[in-house]
Amino acid sequence: MSATSTPAAELGFTACLNPATLSGIPLPRFLTLAAETGFDAVELSIQQVIAHGPQQVRDMLDRHGLRAVAASGILPAGPVLPAPLLIPDEQYADLLQDLPQRLAAFQTLNCPTATIVLNPATTWPRPDALARARTRISQLADAAAPCGVRLAVEAVSVTRGLPPELTGEHLLLTDLPSLARLIEETGRTDVGVLVDSFHWAAAGADRGHITGLGTIPVAHVQIADLPIGITPADAADEMRLFPGDGALPWRTFGQALNKAGYTGPVSVELFNPALRALPVGEIAQRAHHSAVSRWNLPEVTR
Repeated sequence: MSATSTPAAELGFTACLNPATLSGIPLPRFLTLAAETGFDAVELSIQQVIAHGPQQVRDMLDRHGLRAVAASGILPAGPVLPAPLLIPDEQYADLLQDLPQRLAAFQTLNCPTATIVLNPATTWPRPDALARARTRISQLADAAAPCGVRLAVEAVSVTRGLPPELTGEHLLLTDLPSLARLIEETGRTDVGVLVDSFHWAAAGADRGHITGLGTIPVAHVQIADLPIGITPADAADEMRLFPGDGALPWRTFGQALNKAGYTGPVSVELFNPALRALPVGEIAQRAHHSAVSRWNLPEVTR
């Protein structure tokens, strides 16, 4: 760590590990590695939690001294992956049927945040898609609130290499201010945004995109770095690097989070196939080191 760096822990942030960073390993192994490398917070896939048994997973977390601070899959897509918010109407209606089971799993884990991605583009015309998004955000928030769970909605700003479910001929929204306005239009006071540093960089790394969210809180943060020499327009999720290994302006990012009043988890989320090919222990160690000490955020809290 350089002489002018400030560890993330000193900024009030909690180092967290996203399971995508260690893709393909069993949940018990993921929790063991997270604990062994110094994490005290993790994100989970709620489908995996249900498959293992929520109480059994809660017991594993307790044994390892870990907290489940967020989980994906409030709308699931298979045994691990989450579905985005704007899935086809019939699929969405089907998934609402067993939503209580998933929310009960959140409750058993004492997990406070359900993350979900908002499609940046859809096959529906924009007014129709926005109306669906507002309705579904309100429906999911209504269901989650009695379980002590808050929805954290993520805007996708990268435009290259997106999976089919996030594409369409009609552009919806791709930045945090537009997402905040959408949430404001729902009238909800218990829904926040998920700030992903990589998407923030792909949208231009504008400090005001975080500090200008108005009454909408930052509910969760995921972190990864943008390679040096890559323009925002060329960014793709498979390029994600460990925080501190690229060109992302971490001081600006940290100051903006501080200004927005965020002091929660910062979760390392990588989809880079080259990094995923490293030994899992090395991945977890590098993820923890980058989350804690490689921010280069001098005097960020002033």
